[in-house]
Amino acid sequence: MKNYQKISSRIMIAVFVLFIFGFAIAGLISPDREFSEMENRNLAQFPKFSFKALKSGDYTAGIESYMSDQVFLKDKLVALKTDCERAVLKSSQNGVYLCSDGYYLQQYIENKAQIDKNIGFINDFAESLNDVECDFILAPNAVSVLSNKLPKFAVNDNQLDSIKHIKSTLSSKVELFSAYDTLKAKADKNEQVYYKTDHHWNDNGAKSTFEAYLSSKGETPAELDFDKTIRRDDFYGTLYSKAPSAFTKPDTMILPDHKDKTHYVEYVNEKKTKGSIIDKSFIDKKDKYAAFLGGNFARVNIKSANSAEDKKVLILKDSYANCMIPYLADQYSDLTIIDMRYYHFEEQTVSELVKNEGIDRVIMIYNMDFINSDDNFLWLE
Repeated sequence: MKNYQKISSRIMIAVFVLFIFGFAIAGLISPDREFSEMENRNLAQFPKFSFKALKSGDYTAGIESYMSDQVFLKDKLVALKTDCERAVLKSSQNGVYLCSDGYYLQQYIENKAQIDKNIGFINDFAESLNDVECDFILAPNAVSVLSNKLPKFAVNDNQLDSIKHIKSTLSSKVELFSAYDTLKAKADKNEQVYYKTDHHWNDNGAKSTFEAYLSSKGETPAELDFDKTIRRDDFYGTLYSKAPSAFTKPDTMILPDHKDKTHYVEYVNEKKTKGSIIDKSFIDKKDKYAAFLGGNFARVNIKSANSAEDKKVLILKDSYANCMIPYLADQYSDLTIIDMRYYHFEEQTVSELVKNEGIDRVIMIYNMDFINSDDNFLWLE
């Protein structure tokens, strides 16, 4: 018996040593990756040595980042970790709940101080617009609309309370349109209005919200000028990247594609133009949501050859608005789209832009989690 135990222990140690050294050798001989599709970011490369960097600690920090980013089979190991935690009934990872029906829902903890700061900046901005109408489309997140899918002991604050607070503190010059009722009604009819693996609403959620917003304004949606609809059934979103699993089914993504030369799209800071709102170069990448406009930019101008209304509209937005842009572009002849995360130190403030360019309407499109956490609204002033 003792000999058997010794042999068994030696085999376990040998396997462990082979595993550790095998991964180390594989890491050394495998080529370094420059970009992670899973994490949607550039990966650390081996740092260049200098005595200055060594003295400051930058060199050793760079080595640490490099070793962390270039782990052999890192994505598969992270997925294995998720599946092991699921096996022991752990229901959350990295602030993401693993929910029924294959949904990943991001935790929401209210930061009322940040909300009040952001609403204060929005109110000051609205007061500067004089007679220009200012609307605010506020999108709740899936964790609110689909709260029935959360695991039993999930800890979240109620976004409806946050929305109620925003409504009570918002300037009378801002007309609030909360998308909660629209999205909840669709979800209760078993319509999918959010991606299961991503933090954004999907095409159905964005389109339904836009139509409900127009109805609240007494306006009629445009007859859509789409040539075809692009459908992909292999989309894994940002929340999946936080808790990847071999057992998660991909999302279906719908991209409404306009006819060629229907729109003139200008990326102002990048000094480039395109004839399409959909950037097809992203369709075969993991970050398929970036196909809408090609991602997020400081300022984009879109002029429409065919639109329902001859209006110049300023869109202030986060990434939730991106999949609503095809519908906005059909509705209004002239869109100026600004993302305050990147619109810094420009030649004119947003208020000056509204006055100088004859904007007829301002539409803010933000999701509740963004209002709760982002600190770039100060650039409105």
